[in-house]
Amino acid sequence: MPGSVVPMAPEIIWFTPSNEYLADPDRMLGSINKTTAAYGMTAAYYGFHTEEQRTGVWVLAWQTLAHHQHFMEEEVYAEAMLPVMEAMVGAGHMTQALLHHRHDLMRALSSPVTQFIYITVRPRHDRGYELVPLIEKVRKELKSVPGCFGSSWGPSVEKDDVQVGVIGWRCIQDCSNAVKGQLSSNVKLIRELGHVELKWATMNRHEL
Repeated sequence: MPGSVVPMAPEIIWFTPSNEYLADPDRMLGSINKTTAAYGMTAAYYGFHTEEQRTGVWVLAWQTLAHHQHFMEEEVYAEAMLPVMEAMVGAGHMTQALLHHRHDLMRALSSPVTQFIYITVRPRHDRGYELVPLIEKVRKELKSVPGCFGSSWGPSVEKDDVQVGVIGWRCIQDCSNAVKGQLSSNVKLIRELGHVELKWATMNRHEL
C-alpha cells in the first residue's frame, strides 16, 4: 500500500432501519450531511444487504481519520448523531477502515453491486507480514478480472486483527467465477490465514 498517501477513513455501518428511515433515506442522510460535510466527509452512500433486505448499510467516507476525530470533538457532533439514532432500530455495527486507492473505492461503491470483505487474522498469524502481501496480490489481480470495477483495502481502525476490503462488481456471479478461477490460489491462502466474512449491497450515492 502506498505509504505516502493519507488513506480515506470511511465508516461502514450495518443496521436495522427504522420505518422513518425506510420512508425517505435521502432525507435522513441530508440531516447528517448538512453538518458533517463541513468537517471533511466527502461522500455518503446508502443501500441494503442483498440477502437480508431488512439490513441497511451506510458508508460515510471521511477525507482522513484526523478529519473524523476532529469532528467528534466538536459540539455539533451530538446534534449530528441524532438522525443516525432515529434511523436505526437498536445498535448498528460500525467498522471504520483506513482505505487507500480513493478512486477505486468510489468506483466500487458506485458499481451495480458492492462486496464488503472483513478478514480476521487467526491466532499466531501476522496481519502485516502474512495477510497484507496476499491482499495486495489479489488487488492487482482484480484489475484484470472481468466484471470487477475497482477494489480498495486497508486495516480496521478499531481492531488490529481485521483487514477490510470493498470491491465493486457487475454482478455476484462475476465474483464467484473469479474466486473459482483467477483468484483461487490467493483466496485459498487468505482463508487459511483468517476468517473471511462477506456482505453484499447495492449502494446509492447521497449528494452532499
